[in-house]
Amino acid sequence: MTFIALPVLTRLYSVQDFGEYGIALAVVSVLSTVANLRLDQALLIAEEQEKKSLIFEGSIFSLVLTLISGLVLSFIFRLDMVAAICSGVLANTLIQSLYNYKFAAHAEYFCAGLNIFRSLIVIAVQLSLPLLMSIALIDSYMISSVIMIIVGVLYILKHQLYQVSWEVFKNYKDFVYANTPHALLNSFSHNLPYYVVSHFIGVQAMGFYAIVERTLRVPINLISQTLRQFFIRLFKTTQTNKPALKSSVLLSVVSLPLFAIFFVVPESLYLWIFGKEWLGVSQYFQILALGYWAIFCNPPSSAYLVARRNSKVLFKLQIVELCIKFILFAVLYLLLSDKLYILLAVPVALIFYNFAILYVVWRSKV
Repeated sequence: MTFIALPVLTRLYSVQDFGEYGIALAVVSVLSTVANLRLDQALLIAEEQEKKSLIFEGSIFSLVLTLISGLVLSFIFRLDMVAAICSGVLANTLIQSLYNYKFAAHAEYFCAGLNIFRSLIVIAVQLSLPLLMSIALIDSYMISSVIMIIVGVLYILKHQLYQVSWEVFKNYKDFVYANTPHALLNSFSHNLPYYVVSHFIGVQAMGFYAIVERTLRVPINLISQTLRQFFIRLFKTTQTNKPALKSSVLLSVVSLPLFAIFFVVPESLYLWIFGKEWLGVSQYFQILALGYWAIFCNPPSSAYLVARRNSKVLFKLQIVELCIKFILFAVLYLLLSDKLYILLAVPVALIFYNFAILYVVWRSKV
């Protein structure tokens, strides 16, 4: 739904709007992964009597961290940007906890409906508000986030999907101390190009990068929000690494033709879809598509390590991947006159990281 709405959104909002929106989403993405200390992931393998306590504990952690982050960010961004970021973080963590709680109970249809609801709210607000008033993209995002928070809280209260407790999270300290640093590094590494592009290339280029990244993330969001949770639940009781290896290789091979399409699509098609203001966007698609296909091998292999409670391996690999990305950004910036091509650091780092995880699973003894 997000992808289908893009041709309309790119005509309702400016490239500058998408640039600011991209920066806001980058910060939201980083904070959302750690706001509840990854207790949403623990829901997938927790005992039934512990899940409601994890929802409560995760929500409190998320609220406290969001308030602290909002105070710090107020010295960096405008207040409307800070409000959009904080509401986005709270909405993401609340919806993800609810999603994982239901997914662990095999309520796949509910989870599908929840994803549809989330997308519908975002798209409906972004499409309708510009028809009624002059509004920035980040402001419409804030309004949609507040709506999701209200609906999510009401659902949890109505169905009593919480239990006041401060003890259960101690049983999942590995998610807090190992999975959280990995998730933070992973999110920071993924969103690092936003900061690099805005600083070294410009906000105009940030708008291009944001729209491309948003488009390519459509299939990736599917596998990260659905397949990864499925594999974590599946590998909780699996004693061999063979299913993870087979699934990773299969997903990687199947996804390759999908991303190869972006190398043959003419510029005129992009302009027809997004509008004439987006001339040159095809280069961004080609650069990022080089490495985004590699992410498809990640869900089974990383899920296997999470289910086996071995997230410390992911953390170590993420450090190496981030170092590679930093070095490549610096080298390409110094060597290339066209600064756009510093983004080549993104696909190179993605290919290394995702296939390194696959290699670790392959070397695993169980």
